[in-house]
Amino acid sequence: MSVTQPMASVEERTQEIERELLERARHEHEHLTTLNRWTKQVLSWTLSDPQVKAVVLRFLDCLPSLRTPQAVVQHVRDYFPTHQRRLPHALRLGASLSRPGLLTAPAAAMVVRHVVEQMARQFIAGSHLHDAVAVIRRMADRGVLVSLDALGEQVASESEAEAYMQRYLSLIEELSVACRGLRAPDAVGGRPMVHLSIKPSSLSAHFDPLSMEDSVSRALDRLRRIAQQAVNHGAAITLDMEQYQLRDVTLELARRLLCEPGIGERLQLGIVLQAYLQDSESVMKELLGWLEARHRRLHVRLVKGAYWDSEIAFALQRGWGVPVYQRKLQTDQSFERLTNLVLSHAPLVHPEVGSHHPHAIGYAMAVAEAKGLAKETVEFQLLYGMGDAMQGAIHQMGYPVRVYTPLGELIPGMAYLVRRILENTANESFLRQELWG
Repeated sequence: MSVTQPMASVEERTQEIERELLERARHEHEHLTTLNRWTKQVLSWTLSDPQVKAVVLRFLDCLPSLRTPQAVVQHVRDYFPTHQRRLPHALRLGASLSRPGLLTAPAAAMVVRHVVEQMARQFIAGSHLHDAVAVIRRMADRGVLVSLDALGEQVASESEAEAYMQRYLSLIEELSVACRGLRAPDAVGGRPMVHLSIKPSSLSAHFDPLSMEDSVSRALDRLRRIAQQAVNHGAAITLDMEQYQLRDVTLELARRLLCEPGIGERLQLGIVLQAYLQDSESVMKELLGWLEARHRRLHVRLVKGAYWDSEIAFALQRGWGVPVYQRKLQTDQSFERLTNLVLSHAPLVHPEVGSHHPHAIGYAMAVAEAKGLAKETVEFQLLYGMGDAMQGAIHQMGYPVRVYTPLGELIPGMAYLVRRILENTANESFLRQELWG
């Protein structure tokens, strides 16, 4: 292994790369369609005021559960009074039309749902197989790979978990057929075209850290079939990391899967490492030792984390210690330490850096250079609907790029939008740049 350059040298190189990324991204931005008008209005308004943001979050969170047009209309009146200053045109229209005498409740509710669907469509690729295929083909034309996330989290019944498993199985098979003959982008390092991100909690109604063995056993029965399907079709799967309380169950599930005869040594399996968790570094070191001892490899998607607000609230409500760093600087520093750790152990692990921030991306590139790693060794992952210009900039610099792409019904999928785009304050600075330049 090559000797790592001094940190001062790495930081200087990081700044050079960051400037290059921004320049390339600015050039790319001139040739790309940005956020649609309604989405831009709503997001701009949402980010303008913490109280406004809280109102929008609550409305979007409850909208999927509203069963009648009357309920939708009443919620619009309650949450978005027409006298509200700076109410965006899209929401002002919905609120105005909800007033008695202007439109029937069904018509007004239809307008409101249309506005919300327009915003969701920016960040959710669609709900059907043909939507997924279209995205994969479109991204491949731009030199970018895709990881599909079939939206859905903790399930309420085993029959619901069985349905999710069947959906994963069908997606792997049908996407593999649809993508045959599709030329992989350059510099992907043998990475598969078909890649699924899976929420482990969607595979069992009893995914509970307090009953580890039962939780792992139930989920593993279904995950084993998905993994075999992936092996058969040359696809890859990543186990998404959800709330902190589910982290250890998810890691145990990954370890068990890697030990499965006929699967573990052939499967392209990934896990997610959340930098905002205070113990992520020690957990990763322990996992690296486990992999070395068993001669297994693992893809590691490094992210800052998408549940920061809810993790703090959950811990405080129960009087527990807060598991996440509470200052952004601490999370940023953790992200850099973990970047170093993961890149130091390639190819035992396949590094996947999930970030939109030019400095974080530049830092990973600088560290990879310092360690003498080939560019195809490090994959960069970004969210669908955000940062198309940055995707192009990274690809131009010769690194593999994969876009994390949600697939699901638009209105029910709003929970994803709330958490990933709005609730996650770490994305706000990036969104502001997208909105206002």
